[in-house]
Amino acid sequence: MKQHFITAAILLAALTFYVLGYSSLGGIAFVVGGAFELWFWMRLFRSG
Repeated sequence: MKQHFITAAILLAALTFYVLGYSSLGGIAFVVGGAFELWFWMRLFRSG
């Protein structure tokens, strides 16, 4: 169950960085958000 919380936290971090990328921080936050999203999908498919 703890793994699901970590995966959800990674997705939340990705979404947060995407929002920051659109609002103020620009490209860097958008790239970091993409990295977190990639990490999320890797965890999701690996745990399945």
